[in-house]
Amino acid sequence: MAYIFTDSQIHGHSLIFRKTFAFTLFIFLVSSVVNAQEFSKKAVKLTEKADALIKERDFTEAVELYKKAIETDPSFPTPYFKLTGVYTVYQQKDLAVEYYNKGIQATPQSKVSDKMWAAAAKMNYEAGNYEDGLSAINRLAKPDSLLKLSLEFAVKSQSSKVSLEKEELPEEINAFGMQYFPVLTVDESKIIYTKRDNAGPSSDEDIYISTKINGNWIPAQPISNSINTTFNEGACSISADGRMLIFTACEGRKSFGSCDLYVTYRNGNNWSNPENLGDSINSRYWDSQPALSADGRTLYFSSNRPGGIGKRDIWVSKKTENGWSTPKNLGRPVNTEKDETTPFIHVNGKALFFSSDGHYGLGGLDLFVSEKNDGWSLPVNLGVAVNSPNDEISLFINAAGSYGYYAIENSAGRRSSESVITKFKIPTDTLLTSKASYVTGRVLDKETGQVLGANFKMNNLQDPDDVYFVESDSISGKYFLVLTQGNQYGVFIEREGYLFENLSFTAGDNSILEPDTVDILLSPIREGESVVLQNIYFEVDSYNLDNRSLVELDDLVQFMKKNPKLKFLIEGHTDNTGSESYNLELSKLRARTVYDYLLAHGIHSSQVAYQGFGSAKPLETNDNVIGRGKNRRINITVSSKI
Repeated sequence: MAYIFTDSQIHGHSLIFRKTFAFTLFIFLVSSVVNAQEFSKKAVKLTEKADALIKERDFTEAVELYKKAIETDPSFPTPYFKLTGVYTVYQQKDLAVEYYNKGIQATPQSKVSDKMWAAAAKMNYEAGNYEDGLSAINRLAKPDSLLKLSLEFAVKSQSSKVSLEKEELPEEINAFGMQYFPVLTVDESKIIYTKRDNAGPSSDEDIYISTKINGNWIPAQPISNSINTTFNEGACSISADGRMLIFTACEGRKSFGSCDLYVTYRNGNNWSNPENLGDSINSRYWDSQPALSADGRTLYFSSNRPGGIGKRDIWVSKKTENGWSTPKNLGRPVNTEKDETTPFIHVNGKALFFSSDGHYGLGGLDLFVSEKNDGWSLPVNLGVAVNSPNDEISLFINAAGSYGYYAIENSAGRRSSESVITKFKIPTDTLLTSKASYVTGRVLDKETGQVLGANFKMNNLQDPDDVYFVESDSISGKYFLVLTQGNQYGVFIEREGYLFENLSFTAGDNSILEPDTVDILLSPIREGESVVLQNIYFEVDSYNLDNRSLVELDDLVQFMKKNPKLKFLIEGHTDNTGSESYNLELSKLRARTVYDYLLAHGIHSSQVAYQGFGSAKPLETNDNVIGRGKNRRINITVSSKI
């Protein structure tokens, strides 16, 4: 794809020209491997005349003379190689490789050098002629190992090619000469991308947004006048809730180097003035192509800064209380000695998609995926269903792993565009090992119904290090939480002046995750207000805490420390199974266990008390399993102000 990205022009036209010139020089050298005296004098003279025209830069007439030389004597190899050189200059690789292959066929095999076979392997690979490329590289005693692996993979892949069900997004989105780098919010209601009106070097890149209303995309608009400028705004990434955007800009702003990353935040419908992410992220080198985790607290990006493994590597930084951490190189096996670009981290936080020409592939930049467990897994090529001999970049996969979005070169029916954003159905269930969904809703004042901004902390109860922080929008009250398959989550919601609320979600291993809507009602802090601790677990018929309870208890400790003038009562409750005396004692012991934990973690005894109520205060009926489960609980009640 010639349009890949403006902010990467450090690898642009000047480098292409140097490579083209070097290769063309090689073509003219290999064309002298045969003795011209052995062939038709007319063909030789036509070739020499064409060479003279090449020096005068009359390529059109030279091409015709080379072709006449071939017609005159098809066994003369030189004009084939000369045509390869011309078509290489004009980057017409299909014609270049066609004539190169014919030149090798016309050359006596004893005079075809290893260098020529190596060039044949590379050219055929880049043109998608994988079997010809593999045949050429197999003639070498010491072939390029990555190229050989790529050709073997490509040939094998052809037999298992799967056609994608593709759908170009409507003209409301594909309205420009070029559009690429698509990202979406987790509910797929908003798409944000980079647009350019044409492929010229003076064309301005801007970030555009379209919203889906009643199933239809509305015409895309500039995302914000505070973000777009007369300079280029390139690749961007957005948090799952659509409230935090990081984008690339290479000029016209306060920067540290070639290209920098900037951040802006949305409140209601307004975006804040962008801020440079600072020298903890940016350098005097090329820093671009951001990828945010769902909660916006982990940032992946591509950079050519020193300290990496290859040319452009993928780096990662974490957002802390003191700002963004010093970026770390993702290391092997993701990064290679070549280029790794356009990272995208799925909302499950585990699947990293990226482009690379340093792993085995089908040519150019291919799309790969690596899974994060104890470390990053060996990247897997997404195969011929997605990749091709051209460059494939900047893939977005939705939460459920059912659809992908990316930009592809102009296709039939859209002649005015050089690249269009396309949605495709993922043909297998193997692309993601952990799919995801989301919970959304609004945060409201329980008494007045007023929308509220609130802080959310969501913990994976099986993994204390897996923590998700977000906020609800203070204007709309809306929030998003991403749930990944196979996890159990506890959510703690706070706003100053209100009693906290907490939620519990389980995303089963084999369950089909569906989006859910849950409005959260916060009560102003006053005496008698109570909340159920949804994520406190005890062993059966025991007052011993399950380890899953520790996250919520720690959140409770912090809430009490923030509100030292409030006194709380810990209430233990049971269902009606068993004798009342047994239930009363069990509820008291369970409340005492929570009380002891709070005291052991810094809460003064004057701020908290405990009491057991047995089965005397049920929330639901005890006639079924669900009701009894809700009646077994720990409540926290505001008893008074100290």
